[in-house]
Amino acid sequence: DFFKAAISGATSNVLPTLEFQYPNVNFNDRNSVLATAKALEDTGVAAYNGAGKYITNADYLVIAGKIVSVEARHASAIRNLINPGSAAFSGDDVIDANGLDLAKEPKD
Repeated sequence: DFFKAAISGATSNVLPTLEFQYPNVNFNDRNSVLATAKALEDTGVAAYNGAGKYITNADYLVIAGKIVSVEARHASAIRNLINPGSAAFSGDDVIDANGLDLAKEPKD
């Protein structure tokens, strides 16, 4: 409801309610679950980073900044579970040449 109110306040382009299904995830297999979690967390971080420039309400921008901070910690923790003790927690696939998390446009 919070996100719907925030998005509705900024645009009339609100997506319909989505229902997620994960038919390719084997919830009995740690690697399958962690790979899915990695993809979702990495996407979430890049999505928040990319959408930030479109948030004009300062209160919403602060909240989005807090959320993306937590999402980035989740992404890092999952990457460390997959490849402990490595630099994968900040891999080249999610960090740009300036050392910043990637940002993706909402369409991406």
